[in-house]
Amino acid sequence: MNAKATLIAVAALMMAACSQMENTVDERTPVALQYTTIDAAETKAAQNLNEGTFASGETVKVRISNTGAGEWTDYNFTTGSAGAMTAPDPAPYYPAGSQNIDIVAYYPSTAGTSFSVQADQTSDANYKASDLMFASVSNQAKQTDPINLAFAHKLVKLNVNITAGSGVSSITSVSVLNIKPTVSFNQTTGAVGEATGSATTIAMSNNGAVVIPAQTITGGLLEIVTDQGTATYTVASKEFAAAQQYTLNITVSLSNIGTSNAITGWTSEGTVTVDSVRPSIAGHEYVVMGGGLKWATCNMGASNPWEYGDHYAWGVTVPFYLAAFSQWFNGKTAYNWANYPFMEAGHTDASHITKYNSTDSKDKFADYDYVDDAARQRWGSSWRTPTKDEWNSLKDNNTWTWKTDYLGTGISGILVTSEEGSSIFLPAAGQRLDGDLSSAGTVGYYWSSLCCPASYNMSDQAYYMYIKDGSLDIMNFYRYLGMSIRPVSN
Repeated sequence: MNAKATLIAVAALMMAACSQMENTVDERTPVALQYTTIDAAETKAAQNLNEGTFASGETVKVRISNTGAGEWTDYNFTTGSAGAMTAPDPAPYYPAGSQNIDIVAYYPSTAGTSFSVQADQTSDANYKASDLMFASVSNQAKQTDPINLAFAHKLVKLNVNITAGSGVSSITSVSVLNIKPTVSFNQTTGAVGEATGSATTIAMSNNGAVVIPAQTITGGLLEIVTDQGTATYTVASKEFAAAQQYTLNITVSLSNIGTSNAITGWTSEGTVTVDSVRPSIAGHEYVVMGGGLKWATCNMGASNPWEYGDHYAWGVTVPFYLAAFSQWFNGKTAYNWANYPFMEAGHTDASHITKYNSTDSKDKFADYDYVDDAARQRWGSSWRTPTKDEWNSLKDNNTWTWKTDYLGTGISGILVTSEEGSSIFLPAAGQRLDGDLSSAGTVGYYWSSLCCPASYNMSDQAYYMYIKDGSLDIMNFYRYLGMSIRPVSN
């Protein structure tokens, strides 16, 4: 072999040796990592924290073990820009031996076997501290190139965008209601358990995002405080699935302040736009409940769902006592037979009822004429008092829940919710007997339009819906009593 050939051969051997050294992985080879985040979608303000990349300087817990050994060594890596991850000092090295390795990682690095989201997520730090993410690589061959960790979000992201509508100037705060905040977390498999813990309220920023555990919610979901008051939004059996995000776009108008607004119409992408201006008839708002009837959102004489409003004797179109003015009206000072217009003077029994009685042309004892219906006479249009059957339909086709502090007002009553998520609140407004208001806060009495039959000598009584904690019944009592009226329309 000549000298030139010898030099070429030596050079080739040296290059091969160098190449072999570069690719050799042993127990002194540092573990190099990089990352991506998946399930990406949209800071507190921009709705894109932890989406696509982490912020630089975040700490991620990394666990390394020989494949199948389950003997984990934990390290804290630091995130950088463009998917970079910086190892701690001293840097971790691959375990000795030729076997492959398993790597798992989670964020935030402080996550324990029990993980709870933050109750105040208005700051970036608290939002990120709630965004549990996990990555894993199994049976990975040791290599000098960085190993990629693909992080997936383990909880639910809810984006909320609120616009001030008619009559509202500014949005003060936004809170998510009825959230169970805690899950179990397996630091090796990434498995997350069912949401647990007492239902709590989580504060968030408007046009921002909040992270919650996966769960199904029925009832209050959002509380929006405006310069004009608070609006509450409800859902019916809405499932918020893990690793998914949902977006709510809501316009809050003055007409929604103090009411319970149902959120329906979620799409497969988890996005819904709510134009929360309630429909109305003759200026009075309504919702369609289970059974298909339109129910007013307030009692007659009330401006908000939780207000008691006025109390009417059955078949009398003007209340004896005006609640809004705290005074008696038209010379009346008591709810009794002496003031009842369909009772002969000086009498107190059914045989002396002058209208809707056994000798009246309306002996069929159906519902009273519209001329005697306070809802039709005072609200006009198609409004009327519910029939006995319609009260039963409301009871049978909807869910009833007793509330002791409805929307923080301190008022008790029953929240009626349909399968579609629409709802009305019936306050326990009590009844007026003689000059007093009794049972307010514990019982609600709501007239139907049906009189009791004369054949039972009961034409001095009428049917009403009786509501109480744990009790919903159609009952009957004397027509002169002052009870609430909740109008309906077809």
